[in-house]
Amino acid sequence: MLRSYPILLIGVLILFLVCTKTTAFGKELYEAPSSEHKVKDAMKTMQEDLEKLEDAVLKDDFKQAVRLANEIDEANHYVCNLDLSRTELSKQEQNKFKQLRNDMHKQTDALRLAVDTDSPDMVLEESHKLRGTCENCHQVFKKK
Repeated sequence: MLRSYPILLIGVLILFLVCTKTTAFGKELYEAPSSEHKVKDAMKTMQEDLEKLEDAVLKDDFKQAVRLANEIDEANHYVCNLDLSRTELSKQEQNKFKQLRNDMHKQTDALRLAVDTDSPDMVLEESHKLRGTCENCHQVFKKK
């Protein structure tokens, strides 16, 4: 019976890792969606939340606008923290992507500041600029 305790303990640990999808030894136990899908999901979240944010501002619902600006910022951070060393991009393309995502990050920060001012005109102007930074990156990197 005493010999089975270590085996049971290991079994419980493995079950915990599997059920929580926790990483073990730097790798996920289940195959995660590819980086491409995660990036697309983050960008889709940004796009949808940007539209909702603009609607909230037009309805004068700045509480909702603040929440959406935070979600946009969170999705933006995912894209800004991508490890480009494991991509198929050349060094030149990686540098261009870094420049474009830095522009997007700055514009997202500007949008969050605008939302904090409760100024509808300013928020709509900054959201339009953020859309422009998205389009700049898509012109270079979005798959046709």
